[in-house]
Amino acid sequence: MVFSNSCKQCTVRAQALCGVLADEQLAPLASCGVQRSLARGEMLVRAGDISSLCANIQQGLMKISHINPAGQEVIVGLLWAGDFVGTPFSGGQSLPAAHDIVALTPVTLCQFPQGRVERTMTDHPAMERALLSRTLAELGAVRSRLSRLARATALARVAGFIVESADRCATDDDGDTITTIELPLSRGDMADLLGLTIETVSRQMTRLKNAGVIGLPGGRRVAIHDPDALAEAAEELA
Repeated sequence: MVFSNSCKQCTVRAQALCGVLADEQLAPLASCGVQRSLARGEMLVRAGDISSLCANIQQGLMKISHINPAGQEVIVGLLWAGDFVGTPFSGGQSLPAAHDIVALTPVTLCQFPQGRVERTMTDHPAMERALLSRTLAELGAVRSRLSRLARATALARVAGFIVESADRCATDDDGDTITTIELPLSRGDMADLLGLTIETVSRQMTRLKNAGVIGLPGGRRVAIHDPDALAEAAEELA
């Protein structure tokens, strides 16, 4: 479903890339933005396809993945509400996408023409700097994750994912982090992302539960009883 959308109504304006600009600065971009809805499992971008997509994710969660030579899907990252999708300033050419981007939950996003995004960034360097800052931060996070995956225990990988999920969840009116979250991935997808087996993921979650660090009320819900102990577990090295 596609329909026009106002930036003033955006629920993730403060977190989105364009949030660094005032309403009047965003007006030309807002005038050509459309809101798009994706069902769970629907593909936004297919690896190898030419894509000039630029969009802000407003609600939901997406995975970035590819198929390895053995024919297995490998999840290499997640996109949360407030994240930006696209490659502006790609030398004036639309480049083949390197990965699939697929909705893990129902997703809404605000989509813009790449050329308009580029012009807005050129006119307002603050938005361009924000994109650079996010890109460098993401690169640093990926490097850190790769380094940790080489040394982190299975417990640390699972605990770290729970911590990251909690950090990306909403907060209550007082600004306090909520203590019960719903994990965005199934245990199978968690295993894929963390380089573990499903059985190992389940064992580590049970271990955290038995230690009183988390509770498992049912489904994908996780109650975080001891945030400090969870953060400490996420730092455990082999």
